[in-house]
Amino acid sequence: MSRAKPASLCTGKISKEEKEKRTQLEEEMKGDSRPPKTAPSFLCLDAEGEKFYRMMIRNLPEHLLNYLDVFSLGICCDALSKMEQCKRILQQEGLLVEYTNKAGASNITEHKAINIYQKYVGIFNTYGSKLGLSPADRAKIVSLSHKATEADEFEQLLNS
Repeated sequence: MSRAKPASLCTGKISKEEKEKRTQLEEEMKGDSRPPKTAPSFLCLDAEGEKFYRMMIRNLPEHLLNYLDVFSLGICCDALSKMEQCKRILQQEGLLVEYTNKAGASNITEHKAINIYQKYVGIFNTYGSKLGLSPADRAKIVSLSHKATEADEFEQLLNS
């Protein structure tokens, strides 16, 4: 089963009435408020997360997000902040750490911050793709929009 798409991007067989009804419902669900320019306090972001939030809000297209997307954006910003913390720890302490086991033997192992970093990369990628933060995600959105525009033009030609 394919993921649901906005009515404007549907390219399959859908009646004009159904498309108009879905478009109207989507507009009602969308809301009319843009996310705030500074991170809301309920996101509980640290200073670095707030910096990422402001940078993303400044650079994302204005029409892309509404207020409800602030939660996904907050998760992305928090993940970026945690990744930066891990990078600083790894720069200070190195990728490998030495530890002594119960038997008293010294062993060298990978730093635990590497696994934490990878965890937050996964979180960022998951939520970032939902917001169109990677070039591939934006290209997919543009491609779907282009197909929808072509389908609308073809439909207009048929109806005239």
